[in-house]
Amino acid sequence: MLVADDDQLTLMGGGGDYFMPWHWHDGLMIFLPRTGAVDFRDETRKSGAWLSEDRFVAVRGGLAHQTAAARSGHRHLAIYTTDEQFARIEARLGSLSRVRARLDLPAFFSMTPEIRSLQSLCQAAADPDDVANRTARGHVAAALLINCLSQIERSEQLSAARAEGHGDALVSEIKSFIRQNVANDLPLDVIADFFGLSRRHVTRLFREKTGMSLLECHERERVMRARELLLETNLPVGEVAWRVGFESGSSLARTMRRVVGLTPTDIRKGMARSDGT
Repeated sequence: MLVADDDQLTLMGGGGDYFMPWHWHDGLMIFLPRTGAVDFRDETRKSGAWLSEDRFVAVRGGLAHQTAAARSGHRHLAIYTTDEQFARIEARLGSLSRVRARLDLPAFFSMTPEIRSLQSLCQAAADPDDVANRTARGHVAAALLINCLSQIERSEQLSAARAEGHGDALVSEIKSFIRQNVANDLPLDVIADFFGLSRRHVTRLFREKTGMSLLECHERERVMRARELLLETNLPVGEVAWRVGFESGSSLARTMRRVVGLTPTDIRKGMARSDGT
């Protein structure tokens, strides 16, 4: 549980065993995948819908639904607000009648960069022993809820029945798997076997959906993780390289220059300039 206050209850969940059988809530639920994919089903449709990182679903109170993780890489946030809580929010923000009108059925909406950022901040503030984070996450969760309500009010609904939905969900799961194993060698056979796909199918599907090969994605994830470590720690470049799966600092530097046009030295020099040092 991240937040429980006068406006909402916000929970963080996930894992390969995540499964919520048919149930309903007293008020509005907003379900936001963070990584991986979820099979979402509700009483108003014959077939389910794949939820991945590009969209969230809003479900009004009293509608039965079911959610299940596709694989172990799944993480999500779920926000709940009762009718009384929603009325208090409406009293502060002004009429949300358009939001209410759009939620007769479960509705799907695109994630925005703002929603993604707030979602990340909520999950980053999950440490129960960090007093500063514990104080801040209520404000962040409130901002996340308001941004979701704004997106529901002003944006076009997405179709739940996407022909490409299963493929998108698989690619989301593959990317999550790569992030979780960023420092490990990931031969094509390992990925294909883990997801029960042929080498040819997983290669074609991934490139079709991302424009990258699996190797290119793995390299990019390693470089992005190395960049974070370079900016957030004082670890030697060789240690950073080892932690993200490179044999040496020079190997990391070559790949980083090719992928993002910078070397580890460039990144740390840029950080020093931004700090005024």
